[in-house]
Amino acid sequence: MKRIILFVVGLLGSLVVSQAQDLITTRKGEDIQAKILEVSSNEIKYKRYSNPDGPLYIINTNEVLMVRYENGEKDIFDEEQFPLNANGEIYEGMKYRELKGLYNHRYYIPEIGDPYSRGWAGVASFFIPGLGQGVCGEWGRGACIFLANMGIATLAEVGVLAGAELDNPNGPYTLALAAMAGMVAFDIWNIIDAVNVAKVKNMYYQDLRKMRSSMDIKMEPFLTYTPSNSSGGSQAAAGLALKVSF
Repeated sequence: MKRIILFVVGLLGSLVVSQAQDLITTRKGEDIQAKILEVSSNEIKYKRYSNPDGPLYIINTNEVLMVRYENGEKDIFDEEQFPLNANGEIYEGMKYRELKGLYNHRYYIPEIGDPYSRGWAGVASFFIPGLGQGVCGEWGRGACIFLANMGIATLAEVGVLAGAELDNPNGPYTLALAAMAGMVAFDIWNIIDAVNVAKVKNMYYQDLRKMRSSMDIKMEPFLTYTPSNSSGGSQAAAGLALKVSF
């Protein structure tokens, strides 16, 4: 009897402890035990329940299915409530310079049908600076990056050649080394930028697909009557009508 009483007390205690925390359920089926600090239309800020003094985590609401709070209340984040990745209005034909302010590449979740490969974009820009941006449809941005890279490389070459012709080559050689270091840093940024361009463009096309799928297009038959001059009455006319709903 004593063991039964202890078991019941322990069970009730565990239930109380389990409910004294917030629970974030992601769309992938993962449960995150958390202490939620802030919920907005785009993101949830929280700390791990097991480490309340630890780092602050941020998760996009598009990745969250439901939040259960410690008081028993819950919020359900369905796809219709937060349909888009963008933080503002989008339309067909937008360029990356317009999109980068509307999307956070850190929130990118790959989907089937994404047109651009992050890996290939990075590899392309590794071999030819700006090519990765170009294959993602941003040829203007890619050309600017390529020309900037060529300019830095030319500056480094000029420094080397000038140093070889002077008795005191320290100044030109220092310039050449600085240019080379800048070129390495620029190339690393260029690769990262190509990957981010692919992510943002993919998020943009994901939103366009959602917008297009929200349109309901139907072909409906119709029957109407038109006046007939020959008989003085009316004549039946049948056909199909295109109906588009948003």
